[in-house]
Amino acid sequence: MATCLVVEDAPGQAANLVRTLQLEGHEVAQAGTLAQALASCRELQPDVVLLDLGLPDGDGLDAIPELIRLHPLTRVVVLTGRDSVKTAVAALRAGARHYLVKPWDNEELLLVVEREARSVAATATLRRERSGEVFWSLHPHIVRLQGALEKLSQAAFTTVLLEGETGSGKEIVARELHRLTAAGGEFVAVNCAAVPTELLESELFGHERGSFTGAEYRRKGLVELATDGTLFLDEVAEMAPQLQTKLLRFLEDHRFRRVGGEEERVVRCRVVAATHRNLREFVEDGRFRSDLYFRLAVVQLSVPPLRERRDDILPLSHFLLNQLARQLGKPPRQFSSATERVLVEHSWPGNVRELRNRLERALVLSEGMLIEPEDLDLPSRGGRGMHAGGVRETRGGPAAAGKARPLSEAQQAEAERIARAWRAEGYSIARTARRLGVPRHWLKYRLTKYAIAPVEKE
Repeated sequence: MATCLVVEDAPGQAANLVRTLQLEGHEVAQAGTLAQALASCRELQPDVVLLDLGLPDGDGLDAIPELIRLHPLTRVVVLTGRDSVKTAVAALRAGARHYLVKPWDNEELLLVVEREARSVAATATLRRERSGEVFWSLHPHIVRLQGALEKLSQAAFTTVLLEGETGSGKEIVARELHRLTAAGGEFVAVNCAAVPTELLESELFGHERGSFTGAEYRRKGLVELATDGTLFLDEVAEMAPQLQTKLLRFLEDHRFRRVGGEEERVVRCRVVAATHRNLREFVEDGRFRSDLYFRLAVVQLSVPPLRERRDDILPLSHFLLNQLARQLGKPPRQFSSATERVLVEHSWPGNVRELRNRLERALVLSEGMLIEPEDLDLPSRGGRGMHAGGVRETRGGPAAAGKARPLSEAQQAEAERIARAWRAEGYSIARTARRLGVPRHWLKYRLTKYAIAPVEKE
């Protein structure tokens, strides 16, 4: 249940709101002025604020940004008697999540509060202070990954191979493993594909003065810098064969020589290697040493792409948006409902990295308190299938029409289920709502959203 703040100066309406919310099990506080509302928000940090616009000490519109600033997770739902498009647009631009006109429908109000409370709860769960946002998930694969890292943290020098698509968060996984492991050394990362082959050996193992042209000083390599810590080798599949041999030697007995050096050195550190390639295929093709592969893959873990854990996208997006806002010195922002739909429906081929970059762009270039779909500048979706706002029920059921956005599988199934029930009940809103067990306003909204129309009679 949610913590709600009712901001309403009319005693009767305030009492009705408080009673309605309490009967649903919500914890409710009340304020009659803007000053009281800001003080209560500062103290209670409510999940949902039900805000009247006409208050004795000012216009509620002016308070919306401040309410969100005091508690960025708060969802503001405006209640007003001003039934005008101008007022609605102003409220949403100020950061409100929803707009209800008096007299409101209690079922609709409770549905809105429940939806916003769930959004707050999911986001709050993910805001615990941990180093890697990839772990803020209830997806079974990620839960298993978390468990594996907890166990690996007790074996400080066991080698790990991470596989996953570009941008899926392999370095974040490696950093989390390093954080959990109490060996005490540093986390040192190198991208094997970004360093020329002739320089990578020196980068890893260091060099002695005069060992090659330009080597004016003795230099420690990344292996030594990672002593008692973690050496992260990203894109390890791109490592040249001659260097693979030297890496294998180091993994076998933790011994190495600097380039141009004679002294054998011993360093203990955990090596975590990562690749977006299928390393087993590289071994079969002779592009990667099989003995090095097996030495790296003592423990082999995979990081799933973002599109396979869509339930994580919104909570992760809220977390990243707040994190980026702090880093960029921007005021806290929220997503519009349309933006949330776009975030969930996008395929995210660049995974967490793409999501972060799109959100950073939106924060830098957008105006107002809400992030809108156009602020993300995502490529338009083409392809086949049903389109939101373009579904028509024909004799074959809902089908695509127009050039709108394709529906997800879940949306398509929902549209077809509604269309079947509506047809079976003779296109009666009341009977169809009872059949589906949903409020009538919910059904009307879905019929409009999916553009489901009655079958034309012959």
